[in-house]
Amino acid sequence: MNLMFRTCRSLQTGLILLALSACSKEPAPPHVTPLAPAVTPANDASANARKVSSQITAAGIAATYDATFEKGERLRIAEQRADSRNAEYEFRGARLLHYSGGGLSSADPIELRFDLQGKLELAKARSGTVPPEEISAIRERAQLLRSHALAQKTNHDHY
Repeated sequence: MNLMFRTCRSLQTGLILLALSACSKEPAPPHVTPLAPAVTPANDASANARKVSSQITAAGIAATYDATFEKGERLRIAEQRADSRNAEYEFRGARLLHYSGGGLSSADPIELRFDLQGKLELAKARSGTVPPEEISAIRERAQLLRSHALAQKTNHDHY
């Protein structure tokens, strides 16, 4: 009987140890759901952009354009002239930073880059050089288009 008692006692101790080891496991980490931001950030700058389309005739050149107003005082204007030439202007505030498109006095493609102070950094044309008169005419047209686009935007915002 003593042997039987020891066997039962050993079996009982083994079961208790087994039960204790099962209960002593560390609990699984709780499932954490990441917090979503209250406002989802826009991945695309154009999501917040305001677009205005209009027509203009200036210095004898008729054109339609799409002006895109972006954050940070950025403005992009895509111009389609009646003579099938296109141009793109990029501004920061009132400053023209980049021009790419057909010339005003020739069909030669032109690219101009300016720094934030208005200093010319790049002037490329297929023919090599861009005449100062052409650069001046492009700057004047750029400012005219910008002013017209701002007036159109203000008019649309008002109504």
